[in-house]
Amino acid sequence: MDNLKVLIVDDEYLIRNLLRMRIDWEQQGMTIVAEASGGHEALDLVEQWRPDIIFTDIYMPAMNGIDLSGLVLEKYPTTKIVIVTGHDEFEYARQGIQLGVSDFILKPIRAAELLQVAAKLKGKIKEARKRDRELERLQGDLQRNLPFLKEKFLNQWLSGVLFSDEIREKAGFFNIPLHPAVSLQIAVIEIIRASEKQSEEQLLLLRMECRCKTEAFFRHDSGVIVVSDARNHIVAIAMNRDAAFASDCRRLQSDLIGAYPCVANIGIGRRHSDPLAMSLGYREASRALQYKAFAGNNQVVCYEDVVENGERPYQSNSELIKQLQFHVSVGSSDRALGILHEIFSVPFSGVSQFRMAAMDVITAGQHAAIEQQIEHETVLDKETLIALLSADNLPDIKSALSQYVVQLSTTIHAKKQAIEGNLIGRVKSYLEQNMSDPELGLASTAAAFFISPGHLGRLMKKETGQTFVEYLTNIRMKKAEALLKRTDLRSYEVGEQVGIADPHYFSIVFKKNIGRSVNEYRSLKS
Repeated sequence: MDNLKVLIVDDEYLIRNLLRMRIDWEQQGMTIVAEASGGHEALDLVEQWRPDIIFTDIYMPAMNGIDLSGLVLEKYPTTKIVIVTGHDEFEYARQGIQLGVSDFILKPIRAAELLQVAAKLKGKIKEARKRDRELERLQGDLQRNLPFLKEKFLNQWLSGVLFSDEIREKAGFFNIPLHPAVSLQIAVIEIIRASEKQSEEQLLLLRMECRCKTEAFFRHDSGVIVVSDARNHIVAIAMNRDAAFASDCRRLQSDLIGAYPCVANIGIGRRHSDPLAMSLGYREASRALQYKAFAGNNQVVCYEDVVENGERPYQSNSELIKQLQFHVSVGSSDRALGILHEIFSVPFSGVSQFRMAAMDVITAGQHAAIEQQIEHETVLDKETLIALLSADNLPDIKSALSQYVVQLSTTIHAKKQAIEGNLIGRVKSYLEQNMSDPELGLASTAAAFFISPGHLGRLMKKETGQTFVEYLTNIRMKKAEALLKRTDLRSYEVGEQVGIADPHYFSIVFKKNIGRSVNEYRSLKS
């Protein structure tokens, strides 16, 4: 820290000289930059030098020290001012404390007291500057992170987790205009591969390029904000825009597929006048986006076009869809079929509604396939999907979906069977290699394979017909028989080699499983 600048103000030269000579200011990290004999002169010197610390007498011609302090602190509130006063002026000096004067010292001026005050003020200034630097650093961090924080806020707004007051407060912070009669409309843009040959890295770069192009497309339109959601979709939020927004989205889609090797689908929600309806508009746009499966890729679909005239908007039964996804993902085709029939047991008011229900079923199947790492296209190829969703009657759709659900569930079940069989094979090898460990058990083995003890126990019973303990005991006794046949090891040594360190317990387990005691078995061997 550079030397602190000190200004001395007193109408008496001797006092000024005394303050200057009492201590070694340079040694204290301070420099006396100027002296003044009166308040007006001091104000000019303050403007010139911007001192960090001012020592001033109370009584001076034209302007006293209290008035000087008030004027200085009003303009430079961080300046530290010390009042120099006599005992008879003490109460008067207290008025300076109320103005924000940092300290005062009594006449006659003693070096020790002056050193103490100087050191204290230096510490305060150092601490204040440290806080200022930290605040400046934090403000810099805030500015650098502002785009991320804004994106996070917009995603929270889209998801519907914010209250109205929070929305308006944070929107104000991020300079997002929310007028009393605000109009909101959401477009969700999905970018997918144009070719299966494109890698995941290429897809990520493609989506980044498309977002940049989307931002450039709306750059001169202050009424549109572009953000990415949790599903890697690009979301355009239009505020106080007219009906031309849908036309703009069609032009944007044309630009995207013309510039990049991609498929671009856009869903557009309805216009809403309440900031809290942002999440509803987002869900509508997402729902419209899903409708692309009916019309094919590279489509711009408005939510109003999805719902037939006079028809109630389709309400997805999220609980049943979750149950369907669960039963498909565990390979339970019978239960999945039961849930499917329940989904389609409700009355539909139009063709578009049961097509939307079909889309829910297919989406649940896609999620189950992803979860179980199954190639969904092997179960439902593009041609079959289009044929399914173009059907114009409910029985045909239900029949096709039933076949789809059964085939996907069966495929997942077969894969799980293979995985579980391979797992038990590895567990068996692990037990053979580690049976000499007396701590070997269900919990430790399950932990070694990162599965729960209960699940491992059920798989062992299913694959071997024995409980885990029965299977482990069985292989230990087979190993014990082999050792007794081939070696002259004592009974307790055999027990130790098969993981049963207690000789008495080993004898009991051996006789129970083999039908003879260890000694009887040895005698038969000889």
